[in-house]
Amino acid sequence: MDIALSVEDQVGDRRARIMRLPDGRRIGYAEFGDAKGLPVLAIHGTPGSRYMFALTDQAARERGLRIIAPERPGYGLSDYRRRDALAQTAEDVNALADGLGLDRFALIGVSGGGPHAMAAAASIPDRVALLALISPVGPIADCHRRIRMSAFHRLVFTRVGRSKSACASFFWSLRNLIRWAPGLAHAGLMRRVTPSDRPILTTADVRANLRAAIHEGLRPGIKGALQDLRLFCGPWNLPLGEIDVPTIMWQGSDDTIVPPQAAYHLAEALPNCRLDVVQGAGHYWVFAQFARVLDAVQVALQK
Repeated sequence: MDIALSVEDQVGDRRARIMRLPDGRRIGYAEFGDAKGLPVLAIHGTPGSRYMFALTDQAARERGLRIIAPERPGYGLSDYRRRDALAQTAEDVNALADGLGLDRFALIGVSGGGPHAMAAAASIPDRVALLALISPVGPIADCHRRIRMSAFHRLVFTRVGRSKSACASFFWSLRNLIRWAPGLAHAGLMRRVTPSDRPILTTADVRANLRAAIHEGLRPGIKGALQDLRLFCGPWNLPLGEIDVPTIMWQGSDDTIVPPQAAYHLAEALPNCRLDVVQGAGHYWVFAQFARVLDAVQVALQK
């Protein structure tokens, strides 16, 4: 594998990196925090990009953590490759860890990054010191008939999410709004979120970060986002009961973006998972509390 130390000249981003795999594909990623710190692979949400974890930079430095934020195929700087099973998405995460010489590390999966982080942990459990799941998408295809979901969640994850045309229409619209009318995109999000999320999302740095992360993620197109929904909304076929990795899940009780009950179901299925329900919180609470997660990551990596 060939690792390009920087792609600043190409994208104007001094933190951007590219790893080229033997098949010629590129994985884009960025690093934040302490460059010599304890390694953490941080998997972004849907849609998103490496920029999402820029908000961890200062807190990670203070805790001696090196945040490595890869982009999934089709997002940002990463070349697209079709995956037919969630387990296959672990290959690129594992290749990045191997290429960077990471023997033992923590995995963070935020929202749509949660299933991908779990797939990676399932494939290399001995190398994962902690699996940190933040407001993760749960295995909805497997459990939606047994859990309580809002009408919105049921529509998105059991109908729209399984329709390529409906998903394409949504993500192309979002891409155009983020590029040309970010104020409208933000206003639409504010109508969808819980009241506890609103003061977080109106903070200047969070609002700018969220826009940048989605803009960069969808810049090359929507294939990555479409693949996420296709994989999330179908059967995962992951051996959840065998992923015996130390796991902490943080889930907002009032999440309006992903179904909390599906996350709770996931926490019960994982054999070594501690569930931390953030009472009254929505989906975006972590943007104001990344330090809470990084404290747990630091403890796990220092053992």
